[in-house]
Amino acid sequence: METLIKMLDSNLRLNSYEIIDKIIYLHVESTKQGLQCPLCGAISMRVQSHYERSFQDLPIQGKKVVVIIDN
Repeated sequence: METLIKMLDSNLRLNSYEIIDKIIYLHVESTKQGLQCPLCGAISMRVQSHYERSFQDLPIQGKKVVVIIDN
């Protein structure tokens, strides 16, 4: 699973996964140390906010895949 996550983005780390019925849930987080502000362009090393995002990817072995990005 970690290889799959690295194929999506090399800055992601797999925290956990679970398979419920026909859905695979992958919980990942970013390993980037600093990010650029989309408004002013400044680099920040501190976390500004926490939120969860998810998206659906192509199926794996006939199971729906949901990637949940924890920031």
